[in-house]
Amino acid sequence: MDESRSRVHYVDLDDASKNWEIVFPKRYRDVQLIGNRRLLVSSDSGFCEYDWDTHRQVAEFRDASMAGSESVRRLPDGRTIVGCNKRNADKTTAIVFHELDKANKPLRTATFDGLNTLRLFRLSSRGTLLFGANKTLIIEGGLDGKILRKIEIKDGGHFYEVLEKPDGHWLAAGGYGGFIVELDADGKELKRWGGKPGPAGLGFLFFGAMHPLKNGRIVVANWTGHGAQDSEKGHQVLMFAPDGKLLWSWHDPMLAGTIHRAVVMDDLDVAAPFEERPAGSKNP
Repeated sequence: MDESRSRVHYVDLDDASKNWEIVFPKRYRDVQLIGNRRLLVSSDSGFCEYDWDTHRQVAEFRDASMAGSESVRRLPDGRTIVGCNKRNADKTTAIVFHELDKANKPLRTATFDGLNTLRLFRLSSRGTLLFGANKTLIIEGGLDGKILRKIEIKDGGHFYEVLEKPDGHWLAAGGYGGFIVELDADGKELKRWGGKPGPAGLGFLFFGAMHPLKNGRIVVANWTGHGAQDSEKGHQVLMFAPDGKLLWSWHDPMLAGTIHRAVVMDDLDVAAPFEERPAGSKNP
């Protein structure tokens, strides 16, 4: 997912003739493989769907109440949840989640007043919301608007994504902190991957969305700025071993701008839904 150039890329590292891209009308943040060879993409006030083969938009849902939408998830039962940043007339902020049924009719709205800067949200095995907020916070919340757990990591820099492991631990991408952290159920830090400044020339700036692989390795997007040429500042995609060693990186600033999400497609079937949970995790 290319933030600075407003598009999604498919990249075949063995055969560049198979590469393709979809250009979006605006900068969209989130994308999900939802089965039937479709991509679900967050828009600025809802979401849209694109066909994997034609690369064309085939569906769209917009609602003024969802202005400021950043992240979207389609659930196995067909419901959709849209996460939004809201700024009120009195300059107070809130993070708001809209739950919709299969026909996009509203079911519930969860409002978390005083929180800001939602990037991606993901779901736990219990169906609760996992997300970062207010630069240093990691939040678990319910669709009733109640905060269930709140953890602060002071050297975080806008936590971008939080994923639940099968053992209940969390993996959190630390944004401008340039790291991934594993936390236990009590919020105790168990492990870190990355950390600034990183190896020379790689430019660890902002760790975005993660893709934990079946072998325990973690792929993470290393976003390096809003400008179309900011991709020159650092390697765009990184892969870490379970022990924290950097194994591989990808950098092609001519092909792509600054990346904030990367998914390894090797074992995936685009006709089936996919969610980037660690191996063994359960659906909500």
